Amino acid sequence: MSPSGTIELVYDGDCGLCRASVDWLRRRDPGERIAALPSSSCTWDDVDPELFLTTVVARTDDGIVTASTAAATALSVLPGSWGSLGRLALRASTVPLARRSADGCYYLVARNRIAISKLLVRCRLIDASCTVPAR
Repeated sequence: MSPSGTIELVYDGDCGLCRASVDWLRRRDPGERIAALPSSSCTWDDVDPELFLTTVVARTDDGIVTASTAAATALSVLPGSWGSLGRLALRASTVPLARRSADGCYYLVARNRIAISKLLVRCRLIDASCTVPAR
């Protein structure tokens, strides 16, 4: 169920929570299987650019996924417990009610990501800089 190759992950590069999440993934991805791109620099011709405004998007050998499935896909290639959690979430996403619930939680956080980012900066849990993570 886990992707076998590299995952291209497109995220909101202007969002502190999104940048912090990508940094977190990169620190746990020793095999460098996740290639993360901010949505402002994505050049996928086969995807409507409007999609990048509302969700994280992941492309694997198997196709394109969004929202909670994209997040689970990224987790699934990590080693150890995080990878196991991602693979479990991918299996659960095949159950319609579980997928709708996970996507509902994802979109709740996504709609409030700027406010969440500000709160995390205020609590000094993430950096306030606007730089896109380097790789």
